[in-house]
Amino acid sequence: MFKRALATTALALAASSAQAITIEFDYSYDTSGFFTDQHKSVMNAIAGEFGTRLTDSLAAITVSSNNVFQPRVDLITDGTPTFAPSQSIPQDTLRIFVGARSLTGSTLAEGGGGFSAGGSSTFIDNLNNRSQALPQGLDFGPFGGAMVFNTATTWYLDDNVTTVESFSGFDFYSTAIHELGHVLGVGTSAAWTNNTSGLSFTGATAMASYGGPVPLANSGHLLKSIDSTFMGSLQEPALTPSITAGQRKYFTELDWALLSDIGWQVAAVPEPETWAMMLAGLGLLGWRLRRGVAKTA
Repeated sequence: MFKRALATTALALAASSAQAITIEFDYSYDTSGFFTDQHKSVMNAIAGEFGTRLTDSLAAITVSSNNVFQPRVDLITDGTPTFAPSQSIPQDTLRIFVGARSLTGSTLAEGGGGFSAGGSSTFIDNLNNRSQALPQGLDFGPFGGAMVFNTATTWYLDDNVTTVESFSGFDFYSTAIHELGHVLGVGTSAAWTNNTSGLSFTGATAMASYGGPVPLANSGHLLKSIDSTFMGSLQEPALTPSITAGQRKYFTELDWALLSDIGWQVAAVPEPETWAMMLAGLGLLGWRLRRGVAKTA
């Protein structure tokens, strides 16, 4: 039995051409009932946003009596190694298990990925990079992963994430996109590590966006004091290590550049009107463990 180590971080394919990625959020381990219709609405908007921008080719994962694949879900439960039943995942699809429990300290959420598997060498190789053109150390191709949110946090749930109003509490949307970035490999993949040198990220796309090596706060997060652009406006990137109550973050040009450097094919940013319509629901298509984003007062 092959077991891939759990890799996580938190906020304090077979097709011949690239396709839009389908992101499936699996709520089957949300035993506390944390995810209300409001939470799921935000997650659906995120699935549409990222599924449209990520245009990659991920091979299907097809299990059988001899080829077994069990996603690791103990991030959501109690930390004891726990695996979901063996399951197949369709081509060009990421399956992300989500849930909630009480997290320690100031951690708002955690995200990452891991699995247990057994079978032929071809099956295991596909699990490791889903038939990406390059080895996983250069081109990350996961099955998906897991995300867990802190039940003790006072969350702000926005019914329209394209607008920003004054609010109290911690923004659920901002936290979720941060953790999704970790599931997609920022701070949790060999492709990320291979683009870092000390506390700098040296991927070509990110350096072109930032204007040189990108400063890191730690091994999995950008330095909080830097800025990037979202829809032409300066903003703190989504993948810094913390967020303040009442703060909204979007995925900036630099955040998307990080994903490009670890192997994702990223489509051009849509026009603001198109982006707003998509997130409003008019255009939706559907472990390495790292500590999640931390909250600040």
